[in-house]
Amino acid sequence: MTDARPAASVRRGTGGGCPFCPIGRGETDTDLIAHRTPNVFVVPALMERRNNPGHTLVLPVAHVTGLHEASPELLSEVFGVVARVTRAVRGAYGAVGSTLVQNNHAPGQVLHHLHISVVPRFEDDGYRVPEPGLRAASREVRRERAAALRAALAAEG
Repeated sequence: MTDARPAASVRRGTGGGCPFCPIGRGETDTDLIAHRTPNVFVVPALMERRNNPGHTLVLPVAHVTGLHEASPELLSEVFGVVARVTRAVRGAYGAVGSTLVQNNHAPGQVLHHLHISVVPRFEDDGYRVPEPGLRAASREVRRERAAALRAALAAEG
């Protein structure tokens, strides 16, 4: 674990009131930081499912609130660390694999600091993604949604 500080050019906003920003800056809970790069840090999640111990968060040091706000370089570093964590949960917790979760301003979300959850998975852990209550969308509906997404992505450049 290195203790490098993020470059000033990487910081976005101050994160006033954000519980993750002081941890990322090394001001608090330094004993909980499992890994640090110049722009990314890893901490265990406060809340975890009983059958999935070791739920871990990978976060940028900079206060970035969503994937769409992060630079390609930052995303590359974040997901490089995520890949390392997915390998590490096997040895650290005896997991057989992991599930990644990332919410981008989801309804009810209260933590607005980009974070990728790495949830260790175990045989017969009962973790369900997607939820059992989901229903299939017709091919026509999926075609319409694909066209809408294609147009939105093209508009972004």
